[in-house]
Amino acid sequence: MKNDETLNVNKNNWENLYSEKTTFLQYPADWIIRFHNLYLKKNLPSGKVLDYGCGTGNNSIFFLDKGYEVWGIDVTESYKKLVKANMESRGHNVSLMEKFAVLSPDAKRLPYEDNFFDLIVANQVLYYLPTEEHIKKIVQEFHRCLKPGGTVFITMMGPKNYYIVYHAKQILNNNVYEIHFDDPNDRLKGYREFIYLVRDESELCHLFSEFTPVNIGYLDQGLFTVKSNFHWIFVGQKK
Repeated sequence: MKNDETLNVNKNNWENLYSEKTTFLQYPADWIIRFHNLYLKKNLPSGKVLDYGCGTGNNSIFFLDKGYEVWGIDVTESYKKLVKANMESRGHNVSLMEKFAVLSPDAKRLPYEDNFFDLIVANQVLYYLPTEEHIKKIVQEFHRCLKPGGTVFITMMGPKNYYIVYHAKQILNNNVYEIHFDDPNDRLKGYREFIYLVRDESELCHLFSEFTPVNIGYLDQGLFTVKSNFHWIFVGQKK
């Protein structure tokens, strides 16, 4: 399967989920909260944040609540109405939506100036890009758009994740897996997407070598059918 086909499958997947409001997260990821409490409070208590692949805006709203200036970007037009609903629920002025944009899934350049952001967050999103080259192009854009000394917070799916262990097959010799949920009783039945897998810390550091590692960690949780949601966490600083 060609790279543009995998991108379109993933984009259409999220377009359907957002337009049908099947996925509507309202609360920030707990690892984002921990990152703020353990690192940002001391090192970056305010500033400009890009939420890359912001989805429904649950993490964007968290940063707004904490007083940051927030920009968001995603690949579907339908995500915006969900971000707006999240803003309204938290009492934020919806005029802030002008900072939320749509990016073509095959884009390899971001629509922002050099040295603009203090922090870029890419939570559970970069692995929807189909190749190492594409991921690295976007990472180079993160580097370009960050101020000197700026910070990135990136999560990538790891090999213990239940998507990979129970629902995937390797389709190319470049870490890309096709995900299928075939069980008719599964909440995600019929769901199909493509994931770029990071197997270990050395692969993680290789992908994000544009940045000096500040911390390398992981998140993991097992609950009911979600046997593990293992993701690597990379916190880095612009060289």
